[in-house]
Amino acid sequence: MKNTRSKLVSVLLVLMLLVGVMLLLLQPIQNYLVKRLSSNTIPVSSEQIVQNAASDVSFDFEEVQSLTLSDILKAQASRKDLPVIGSIAVPSVDLELPIIKGVGKQALAAGAGTMKPEQSMGVGNYALASHYVEGEDILFGPLYEANVGDAIYLSDMEFIYEYELTTKEVIEATEVTVIDDIKDETVLTLITCAEEGTKRLAVRAQFKEKRPLESESP
Repeated sequence: MKNTRSKLVSVLLVLMLLVGVMLLLLQPIQNYLVKRLSSNTIPVSSEQIVQNAASDVSFDFEEVQSLTLSDILKAQASRKDLPVIGSIAVPSVDLELPIIKGVGKQALAAGAGTMKPEQSMGVGNYALASHYVEGEDILFGPLYEANVGDAIYLSDMEFIYEYELTTKEVIEATEVTVIDDIKDETVLTLITCAEEGTKRLAVRAQFKEKRPLESESP
């Protein structure tokens, strides 16, 4: 009887140890998967972008929650079906992500999501959101290292839209008007989490110019 009880205790201790190790490794594993997912180029043509722009997706940013392993794995499985409509790059901080229509869970696990249904690059206030993982250079994390004057580039596979970073500030999570259009201004607004999700980091950039994508080819 004592031997049986001792074996059961040993098994339970081993199981508890394994669960503890899994919990410790869960976040690093998630971070690795997100980095791999968001850094891999998703092949898309200008024709596909037009089709993806018509996709029916979610724009309810208030429902966005922290990424789970399930969200990441689902995004990986449906990667080729994500409604990619372009890309964003901030060379100064090595940020480069696909732009995906909407702010659904899979979209924000793989790149930057558009925050308004009807918005166009180089027009009005083009607003994008993505997750931030503290201390990690994944998704919109590198924005914390960006500085005023840095160049930000958007592309829709036909044109490149250049913006210049003008402000970077932490705002209240309820300050949703930051993504509204501004009269007589053409800007880019990037939103991510701040202070453990209780607030938001808002990066604003002014539009500089639009040029054909082929002009960038050597």
